[in-house]
Amino acid sequence: MKKELIAALLLILLFSGTLVNIGVNDKMMQRLNAEVKDAYDSAASGDWGKAQQRLDTAISHWLSMDGYTHIFIRHSEIDATTEAFYSMMSDLCAEDSGSLEGSYGMLHAQLLSLIGMEHVSIGSIF
Repeated sequence: MKKELIAALLLILLFSGTLVNIGVNDKMMQRLNAEVKDAYDSAASGDWGKAQQRLDTAISHWLSMDGYTHIFIRHSEIDATTEAFYSMMSDLCAEDSGSLEGSYGMLHAQLLSLIGMEHVSIGSIF
């Protein structure tokens, strides 16, 4: 009976850790997404310099999360997100509003994907 109780406690602990990880991931990605949107909004209003500064801050936050992301997020997702950040930065530096709309959309979708993939669902279980 002790073994079953220990196993049940370990499963509860593991599930609790999963819930904590989901909360941490959601908070970090939503913060990044807000920073990226602020950068996009600044560019849309014509303040390209401020947009670059805001996106640079978001990129710094993203890169500072290495300790977390390299453990809990697949490397292909990390690479795709990093590429999306720098693609948007490239469009900001070029002050290309047409391309910026696409690169912002790609980065926004990637950050939402990182939020969604960590959530528990029937598809993630089976």
